[in-house]
Amino acid sequence: MSPTSQEPDSGKVAPIIVADTQAGQRLDLFCVSLTPNLSRAVIQRAVKVGDVLLNGKIVKPRQIIKTGDSVSININPPAKHPLSPLPAINPSILFEDSDVVVINKPAGISVHPGAGNEQKSTISSWFAARYPAAASVGDDPARPGIVHRLDKDTSGALIIAKTQKAFLDLKEQFKKRRVKKEYLALVFGVPGGTDGRITRPLIRSKRNPLRRTIDEQGKPAVTEWRLEKKFGKFALLRVYPLTGRTHQIRAHLHFLGFPIVGDALYVFKRQRPPAGVTHQLLHAEKITFALPTGKKKTVAAPLPADFEYILDTLVASST
Repeated sequence: MSPTSQEPDSGKVAPIIVADTQAGQRLDLFCVSLTPNLSRAVIQRAVKVGDVLLNGKIVKPRQIIKTGDSVSININPPAKHPLSPLPAINPSILFEDSDVVVINKPAGISVHPGAGNEQKSTISSWFAARYPAAASVGDDPARPGIVHRLDKDTSGALIIAKTQKAFLDLKEQFKKRRVKKEYLALVFGVPGGTDGRITRPLIRSKRNPLRRTIDEQGKPAVTEWRLEKKFGKFALLRVYPLTGRTHQIRAHLHFLGFPIVGDALYVFKRQRPPAGVTHQLLHAEKITFALPTGKKKTVAAPLPADFEYILDTLVASST
């Protein structure tokens, strides 16, 4: 039986009695079919908080519905976030097809609005303005198409989904760690070896909630690195994060004693960056993932000009 009434573009549906042809489905998937404007993640959260009821009761999203069950949906549509890009945001497009776009994110621009971030112009606002048909892709209207993120002051390759199918597919790839990422980091000090691996768990710091710290009670985190080049008291590392924890590379390298040059959050007081450094010199140089077609794709992002300039300056001063 179809719903008796539904508000246009909302998540409010009159109580529905499950027909024989509808029985046997998961509750969350059944609700998604009735409210196509809402994502499955939104529906699942609504089920958990009681905005979706089965026979007047709160149940789990995976609950199987039966013939004659009553399903009530009363979800307020997510508020539209004001996405008003500034002309200054114009990231380079490294790859694009009908499903995804990969950009070279500039340092100093946030990927999306968030707690403590008053920046109105973000990568998500740029994306929504450039691809209005994809502005509803994803789980959060303030983060259209965003499946992963880079810190505000980190530059480099960032994948954005243009379709819901691509979003869900990429989200699954990140969850199962099938996406391969390579970063370049200029660090203070020179490691003794040519490569290494760190497997220390990370947790939010109690002293400073903006930081992540090593703690055995934290979430597992694995980072590999390889020495690319030495510059006197500095070194360029190629870094491979095998997990995707917040600030993982920055916190791990700081723990090893080789913090990233220009990082104001993870730094030792005695260390001073070279002249001209205005942000952390961490760049997501390469990313490998699968397109929704199944084809593997590797996209490389050239170093930003300021990063190149600092490297050239260090080369000149060390010769």
